Amino acid sequence: MSDADRMFAEQPRVEWRDGRPFATTRLDPEYAQELEQLALDREKDITALPISGEWHPIAHKNPTTARFSNYSSFLLSPATLPLFFAIRATYRRLLEEMGEKPQPRFIQCWYNIHRCGNSLVRHKHNYPFIGTFSAHSRGSETRYGRSQETSDSDAVLQHIDGQLMVTTGDNNYHETSVWLDATRPRVTYAFDIVNRDQWKQGQIFLPFDA
Repeated sequence: MSDADRMFAEQPRVEWRDGRPFATTRLDPEYAQELEQLALDREKDITALPISGEWHPIAHKNPTTARFSNYSSFLLSPATLPLFFAIRATYRRLLEEMGEKPQPRFIQCWYNIHRCGNSLVRHKHNYPFIGTFSAHSRGSETRYGRSQETSDSDAVLQHIDGQLMVTTGDNNYHETSVWLDATRPRVTYAFDIVNRDQWKQGQIFLPFDA
């Protein structure tokens, strides 16, 4: 049994919403807490890195997100390796559901820390696949929709700690609810799975699938 298999509390499954597939699973809650603590322990190191692109105006509300292109969560600690392989297993389940075969792709992964009153504004990643892992985000939600504006037709994902989700990227604008817990930050890991021709110098993409 692989490290990723040992971490699965639930096996990956796919649900279609508004014509878009969402592959979800849940990892061991104790492992989620371990990655939550890792993110908080390394926050000062990450916020010492340069701010990425156009994130300067809202970097204070998204301290680790704003440096996403300058680090990889998978290079912070060996503890992230089970997450890497769990993402790949969930992604491959999604491909199977979509009738697609694996092909060479890269992954970039960062993490988000949001304290009381903060959230991610609606945006889109122009990559084939995106996803998130909820280290601690119980009580929050992420909305996914086809339009740049919030819509009643959005698919709403209610977060639970340990939840891992992979979906398509180019047709999914998304935004998070405002975090309301003043005693404990919201911590999620986010990632893009990209085609070989989307590799960019100046961002940390790691080999992901072949």
